[in-house]
Amino acid sequence: MKLSMITLVALFGTVLSANLKCKECAESAKDGDCESAADGTCGAATDICYMITYKKGTDEKYKKGCATPTAGAATPAATFGLNEQGVTYTELKAEWCNTALCEEYSPRLTCKTCALAEVDDIDALCNATSSSALCGFDEQCASVFYMKADKAYNERMCKEFSEPKEWVCADNKTQSACGIKFCKTDNCEDY
Repeated sequence: MKLSMITLVALFGTVLSANLKCKECAESAKDGDCESAADGTCGAATDICYMITYKKGTDEKYKKGCATPTAGAATPAATFGLNEQGVTYTELKAEWCNTALCEEYSPRLTCKTCALAEVDDIDALCNATSSSALCGFDEQCASVFYMKADKAYNERMCKEFSEPKEWVCADNKTQSACGIKFCKTDNCEDY
């Protein structure tokens, strides 16, 4: 009985993700007609809700709908249907949401990254001067730190938010003072 319920929940969850409903509106003047966006159903299981602002020539525009975000890179304008011949699109700012008919959207952050490294003290950050990553639509910049054998270590990455007070050491026998800090701004240095 329990296995069939798990299977049913798994199938139901798949159906829901394939049919995510998002607010949709065609290109309109920024903060204009999109306020009364219609409800639409996404066409692909990988689609999530987006809201974009951009300039078409010199005019500010606004649009909402469904699209699949590009992994590891900025999502190109054509993904949002911005591919009119001879038109230049600039200042594209996309924000995303993965819940049905959402009203709150979040930008994808670019975060400085560095592999686990020894640092001077527990509050120091590892050196990430030339390395960065475009995070997933539901991730923030994260700094993971801990002590091991009286030495401090730090690693920076994109990571889905979790309550810092719930963070625990991966190895309680050798690590101590384990923690994580998050930041919601591009390339942040202050966690």
